Amino acid sequence: MWHSGSMRGRGGWLRFGLGVAGTIAAVVGAGLAYSSGRPASATVVDFAICLTYLLGGLVIWARDPDNRTGPLMASIGLTWNISTLASTGIPQLADLGNALGDTPTALLFVLVLAYPTGRFERRSDRLAAIALAVGITLLNVLQLAPTPIWINVNPNGYIVGLSLSIVATTLTIRRWATASSRTRRDLLPVLVAGVVLGVTLLLNGVRRIFEMPDDVGALLLAIKDAAPAAIPIALLVGFYRQSEHRLQALVDAVPDRMFRFARDGHYIETRPGRRGPLAGVDVDAPAGRRLHQLMLAQVGGVASQSAARALDSGVLQGYDFSLALPGGLRDFEARLAPSGPDEVTAIVRDFTDQRAAEAELRRSRARIVEATDAERRRLERDLHDGAQQRLVSVSLALRLLRSRLAAPGSNDEAMAASDEAASELKTAIKELRELARGIHPAILTEAGLGAAITALADRSTVPVVVSALPDRRLSAAVEAAAYFVVSESLANVAKYASASHASVGADCAGSTLRVEIGDNGVGGADGSRGTGIRGLEDRVAAVGGRLTIDSPAGQGTLVVAEIPIG
Repeated sequence: MWHSGSMRGRGGWLRFGLGVAGTIAAVVGAGLAYSSGRPASATVVDFAICLTYLLGGLVIWARDPDNRTGPLMASIGLTWNISTLASTGIPQLADLGNALGDTPTALLFVLVLAYPTGRFERRSDRLAAIALAVGITLLNVLQLAPTPIWINVNPNGYIVGLSLSIVATTLTIRRWATASSRTRRDLLPVLVAGVVLGVTLLLNGVRRIFEMPDDVGALLLAIKDAAPAAIPIALLVGFYRQSEHRLQALVDAVPDRMFRFARDGHYIETRPGRRGPLAGVDVDAPAGRRLHQLMLAQVGGVASQSAARALDSGVLQGYDFSLALPGGLRDFEARLAPSGPDEVTAIVRDFTDQRAAEAELRRSRARIVEATDAERRRLERDLHDGAQQRLVSVSLALRLLRSRLAAPGSNDEAMAASDEAASELKTAIKELRELARGIHPAILTEAGLGAAITALADRSTVPVVVSALPDRRLSAAVEAAAYFVVSESLANVAKYASASHASVGADCAGSTLRVEIGDNGVGGADGSRGTGIRGLEDRVAAVGGRLTIDSPAGQGTLVVAEIPIG
């Protein structure tokens, strides 16, 4: 009744307390009614109606706390037996029971007029509900007056009550008549029940005013007592229909193919006339029974096993499959969810275009990286063959000039200027070589990844231990990605890690190149704070790899790149 989710917080405990108190009140009320001479059958029916309102209202309240229908229904159940206080023999309680005995009737009309949200849509409905509640209570109070007044000695009081019932019934019918066609379908069950109740009350008002045979009066009284049971039943029907409409709207909005099949694989037909869940999908693609047949023909074993797992565990299952269709090979993903004791619902989505786009994106990224690396190699060659060679030629010319200046009688100032120019030129050549190496190291192209990693370790300002190197040459894209991971990582170690040593390993394990760079520094590396690590992640992803960084504060950093090598 009150599941664990609904028991959390004040609202859950409030509903629990009201349920316990209302059930006790229902038992006490039934006992008082039976002890006052009411037939056992009528007492049992009345008790069942009371609990239906009380417990049904609490369930609706728990499932939809924002809807006031649940609290209204629970209130009807709580006040259902208030009239039995007249049988207690205690004057004060008896007067209270007689005065408020029609409170459930007033709440019933409020429930009907405010359905399905529990809130009045019109001010006239609110005023009518207030007038009905005040009117019937006032009539009951006036009949309890110690000195009989005009309303007790003639049928005028019943006429007033009859008039209130007519107004409430008219408003109920107007509510349905003025609603939209879609809203009418939702309102119909409850409003019909409300009209039945209103008409029953009208007939009983007539029974009180006019004389009629005893058997007719008894029949009308029995109908009056049983009529309120129609409203909770109508509410359940109405809420079920609303839930069904919402579910159908959701299914219609899903751009996937859906069908049901049993554990043994046979197809389960959708109810005839029901709108299918294929709005917006390609009508030329297979769906329903045809898609089910094609799927079983292709992956029947996997489908049956997945269905069995879904039914046995209650957990969503999924698998991929491909179908050769007239338009070409299409890739699908199927997800199976239990939808009955021995059946599953399959939601099948065509992922062909999405996966083609993902593959094209990967190829595009790889082309960008390859083009960048090619441009790096071109720049390195241009610097080596162009500017660097010219500078080397100038250096040789300066050496020749110095050898001539070293002859006896030479100018000492000229020799000093020559030595200074040679030193500056040597520095420029070194810096140019470092620049060319940073753009694309020649050693990587000429000697491979192993030699390039060794060179990086030798040049590092932090001592580096090389634990493993590839035993063969790899593709240029893979070697470039691995090289720059090591280069950037060692640069970060030198700049930020405050480490005393580092380690580098690059090992070909099966079809994957695993590159690891670790240090014993301060840790705390965060790729989101800079572009260097993000750039490495993009470069590694472009060749189909994955880069991970483990850098707990105070415990060093471990960078791992896993790159497929085919």
